[in-house]
Amino acid sequence: MAMQLFNHSSGKNGSPWVNLMRDGKANKILIVAIDIGKYTHKTLMTNVYQDVLVPPFELDASQTGFKLLVAKIEEVCHANGFEEVVVGIETTAHYYEDLVRFCYEKGYVVRVINAATTAFERQSLLNWSKTDNIDLSAIIHSILQGRGNPVVQPAKTLEALKKLTRFRRNMVGNRTRLNNQRLMLMDHIFREFQGKSVWVKGKRIHRKPFSTLDSKSVFYLMRHHPHPEDILHLGEDGLYELSKTENLKLRKSAIDCLIEFAKESASKPKEYLEAELYQLEMTLDSMELISDQLKMLEMKIEELLLQTDGARLLSIPGIGLVMAAELRAEMGALESFTHAGQLIKMAGTNPIVKQSGGHQATHGGISKQGRQQFRNAVYLVGQVCSAMNPELRKHYLALKDKGKKTRQAYIAIGNRVLRMAFAILRDNNFYRSPDPAYSLKSQIERKLTTKKARQQFYTQYVIRDAQLVS
Repeated sequence: MAMQLFNHSSGKNGSPWVNLMRDGKANKILIVAIDIGKYTHKTLMTNVYQDVLVPPFELDASQTGFKLLVAKIEEVCHANGFEEVVVGIETTAHYYEDLVRFCYEKGYVVRVINAATTAFERQSLLNWSKTDNIDLSAIIHSILQGRGNPVVQPAKTLEALKKLTRFRRNMVGNRTRLNNQRLMLMDHIFREFQGKSVWVKGKRIHRKPFSTLDSKSVFYLMRHHPHPEDILHLGEDGLYELSKTENLKLRKSAIDCLIEFAKESASKPKEYLEAELYQLEMTLDSMELISDQLKMLEMKIEELLLQTDGARLLSIPGIGLVMAAELRAEMGALESFTHAGQLIKMAGTNPIVKQSGGHQATHGGISKQGRQQFRNAVYLVGQVCSAMNPELRKHYLALKDKGKKTRQAYIAIGNRVLRMAFAILRDNNFYRSPDPAYSLKSQIERKLTTKKARQQFYTQYVIRDAQLVS
């Protein structure tokens, strides 16, 4: 049930529900509450007066259970003259998704209930027990109060983009853990490889052979010559020759530092480090595999992003390919939103406002009552744009001058970008910069990796928009 105008005290969540109840339709509604499990679901059916029409019963989380559910719903509707079926489903991990899709395809009105909502309902009934039957009763209460999010058919491409961007975030986390493990193993094998404290003119400084530990030369040496004995065996001439043949671009200062540190290293002899060396080899293999997979994954994300209007977000300075894809995917379908504040609330980055008795309102921390993945995306967007977007950088510095903490400023900038993104997507527009040096072409050239992708962007958005205007 799509709504263009929201006329309920609960906003966009309440309006579809209250329209079901208008004009004497309440007596024609069947309420179905479903408590989700991995293998078995439990359901209860009532009318809007909470008269139990079908006592709680179990059904399999498969086609067999789904068919049983439909048969029971049709039986009850036929016996009682119900014309509308409202299904309330509590979110439980990812186990609820198939049932939501199935019920939506059957034409039922589906409302997804957050687990925190049902917990609140149990507390309001002064019931501290938690059983499946109590949860079903709490779901019924939540539906009748107009709580829960109405389900709309997700856009196939946006849904795929959301899954891939979230999967990428997990892979980046795995790569970070592997990187920490790599450095930990090098502490055992050749601690000074990462640097050491030395005295220079009476002052202690940290001296490092390499400015970064992510370069090609570092990975090559870790894989083939990780131990001080290996460095001393190669010597200065060997390291020079290795640098030429493998194109490692080792500087003389790095070679001298490595040899010096290898001579003074406190590491165990190589024969005592067999386990650590084997772990390091396996860790480097895993990091290389994940890096290759991330490149392929980002190519797929680019392909999907260009199929959505989210490609327009690339026009915003500071927002790259992955960030644009992640932000657009988490925003989801925009048809049911009338203003950006609803998106901010869905992300849970809206400030908690307290006001009563005519007193001036106070603003506390963010609510954190929205989607965590969406909230993370908004925070990261604010963090990056605070540094990389010249216009938003000014706003960030102004917030800092007002005494805002860094994280608070990032959230504020992230919310600002979210409003900006909503306007861009709603109006089929691009970022408008007051900077005369700003160029849409330069933004796209930097952010899209291939000529084919850039051509697709221009054809799909720039040239088409120009034709529509003319």
